[in-house]
Amino acid sequence: MASPPQGGAEDRLGTPVVTPIGSFGGIRYVQYDGVFEGETSTGRFRVPYRISAPADPHRANGTAVVEPPHFVVGLGALNVYLRRDFLFRQGFVHAGIGWSTIGNRILDPSVPDTFIEGGFAEDGGRVDDEIITDFARALSARSSGARPLVGHVHRQYGTGFSDSSYPLLRLVHSGDATGALDLVLPITTEGFDPQADIAAGRYRGKVLIVNSEADDPANLTDRGIATKRYRFYVVAGSPHIPDPLDAPLDVPFPVRGSTPASFVPALRAHFLQGHDWVRKGSPPPTSTQLRTLSDETIVRDTNGNAITEDRKGRRVPRLPFVELGEARFLTGFIGSYDNVRTVQQLGFSSHRAYVRTFADRLRDYQRAGFILREDARDMFRRARLCAPSTFTETHRDHYTAFVAIQPCPAR
Repeated sequence: MASPPQGGAEDRLGTPVVTPIGSFGGIRYVQYDGVFEGETSTGRFRVPYRISAPADPHRANGTAVVEPPHFVVGLGALNVYLRRDFLFRQGFVHAGIGWSTIGNRILDPSVPDTFIEGGFAEDGGRVDDEIITDFARALSARSSGARPLVGHVHRQYGTGFSDSSYPLLRLVHSGDATGALDLVLPITTEGFDPQADIAAGRYRGKVLIVNSEADDPANLTDRGIATKRYRFYVVAGSPHIPDPLDAPLDVPFPVRGSTPASFVPALRAHFLQGHDWVRKGSPPPTSTQLRTLSDETIVRDTNGNAITEDRKGRRVPRLPFVELGEARFLTGFIGSYDNVRTVQQLGFSSHRAYVRTFADRLRDYQRAGFILREDARDMFRRARLCAPSTFTETHRDHYTAFVAIQPCPAR
């Protein structure tokens, strides 16, 4: 077994293998694969890391997005939800780090001689959350060896989804995230309450959570006790795993064609709002929640879709096709939909009239801060692709054209 590194606690990044990964918005990126080793408060570790950064570190924007991998999907926040093009054309550094010996949480199971001796036992493996924050600190430390790879890192954001979101909230609760992560962005998470940790002073950064309708909001709904550092958003109609519409069609994914309802546009918008929150102090939109009865039953509209409101109970815009009632959008681990309605059944005299109203609802959604201009543009283009079909009908009946944003074949 490898010996622990000598010298200061920050000298832990092993010499990486360097691989060019392309140009994004005119910025050439490279991938650095190496080994991070050292010792947390509970034991030694030797785990893989993977950093994606501008080949010229001066082109980086000073912000590293640190992601603990999911036990199945790996770096899904990078490769499925936020996506490389979105992050890299804006100069973000992405840094994945192994934090558990279970499945793909180790990041790259093929790397030899990896181990985790500290932390705690889980499902036949070991988990040490502190590796994540040790790695985040190493990215900004002068003596860690990271600076030639990532340039000057002024801010670190931690993000993960589902399985990989839990260590981030545990780090908030333990206080170890303070000084290591300026923003914690858990996606599709549940079961932890960071608001009490912020109010108690255990974490001094900011927490922004984006959930699907399918995720249990217990303990997460914004109670107004940490509004300067906490936001929670839920997307009505969206499942835990959405259809990755902008992933290439030749990339296999088990939820292809499941539902067009997705939390991803809101996630991307809220990610950049969180970035401005850290950099400029500009607060994101107020938190949202699903309207519920006193027994926590979700209130639904006449089409069977959940209603979204702000913390004060005022309705806020939903995805435009949900707002228009194009179908009943069913949530769960994987989503679906039924009761799909035509333009005429929705009460429109023509497809043109439908498109105008769709554009109005989309504009409301964008003005509320729940979708970026570029994602709104693509959503609008999909609504117009296959007249007289609606956005949802096009997803159901012309899926290849819908994903590629290309006009339907002549019929």
